[in-house]
Amino acid sequence: MTDEKPKPPPPNPLELLRDRRAIVDTGLGPVAFVGVNAVAGLETAAITAVAISVVVALWRAVRKAPLTNAIGGILGTGLAVFIALRTGSAEGYFVPRAIQNAGLALAMGGSALIGRPLVGYIVALLYGRPLAWVREPRVRRVFSVVTLAFAALFTVRAVVYTILIAAGREGALAGAVIVLGWPAFLGIIFFAYRYVPARLPELRGAAGGSGSPPSEATPSRADTSTSGPPAGA
Repeated sequence: MTDEKPKPPPPNPLELLRDRRAIVDTGLGPVAFVGVNAVAGLETAAITAVAISVVVALWRAVRKAPLTNAIGGILGTGLAVFIALRTGSAEGYFVPRAIQNAGLALAMGGSALIGRPLVGYIVALLYGRPLAWVREPRVRRVFSVVTLAFAALFTVRAVVYTILIAAGREGALAGAVIVLGWPAFLGIIFFAYRYVPARLPELRGAAGGSGSPPSEATPSRADTSTSGPPAGA
């Protein structure tokens, strides 16, 4: 007889609302880059942005926190800095963000339009549901709405970033990254957290709601690196 370890519970989306590190992870780099660029020039700003991303990753490692976002931040910052230095403009730092969000918007929107909403498959994997569950008409409709909500956010980001890049407004870009980053992403998460269990009773217990028996796994703590699409892009 073998002792099987219980599966870790899926993340509770509302735990993301209490993770203050997310704002630091996604907002500090762009703000520092723009500020240092205005005072000391592009090369110094590039060094500062990379240094901040490395420090954030080391701080997470010391605290034994999830490193996925931090490592992704280092890679993303490195690419952004490379483009900025190659183009000789601070706006180039934000080009990868615009491209990434355009790609996410296409992926999310396209998946909903063909009846295979990506958010539904993410939830199915997190909560131990069979993937065929997402193809049930009632489930597909619910997650299509949520997936399109994420697609709308990514579209707004891509459009705003592109317009500001073309206008050469690096200060406004830093502000847009903060406002359209975690605050907007968490708004969609909160909407999904309320909308989905209200229409799918089998997820009410799993999502921390009331009115029906809990599902097989009840989420407790969030891992900000595994709970959905990229947040602070």
